[in-house]
Amino acid sequence: MYWALIVILYLVLIVGAWQLLCRSRKEHEAEVDTLKQEIARLREKLALLTTKPEEETTTSPDDLFLKEVQTRVNEAIDAGDISVDSVALRMNLGTQTFRRRLQNAAGISPKDYILSLQMRKAASMLLMQKDVNIQEIGRNCGFEDASSFNHAFKRIYGCSPGQYRDGLIENNKPKAE
Repeated sequence: MYWALIVILYLVLIVGAWQLLCRSRKEHEAEVDTLKQEIARLREKLALLTTKPEEETTTSPDDLFLKEVQTRVNEAIDAGDISVDSVALRMNLGTQTFRRRLQNAAGISPKDYILSLQMRKAASMLLMQKDVNIQEIGRNCGFEDASSFNHAFKRIYGCSPGQYRDGLIENNKPKAE
């Protein structure tokens, strides 16, 4: 009699474990499919963001100034000297004049504007250059150490650079501040 109960309990345990295993596998497959779709969607989005329009339609002084600032920030990043002072020098402007003009044109502080350009470049590199080490991407975007890069990236995007690269985040967009 006791043996029959033990056998029945054992069978119930096996059936329950099998059901749990099957359900977990189905859930895992569904999650993998969702992640693949998200990655495909993000690649399409990145392709749209990285294509350049054939004809520029912006001609306002502020737009031209911001375009020049972007060029000079990218030069400063490549040179390894990314600071408000170095970008102002590259723009042939005094630091205070540069700060005032950039604040008026962009609506945010020069430091935040430069950081946003660095983060945009990092996000693009993370998705486009999967073979490049995350620390190397941080250095290529003007960060001397991985810790400051990770901290800044997480503050802007709400996730680590690795999570962003792997496409594990639902919306790879900067957080609204």
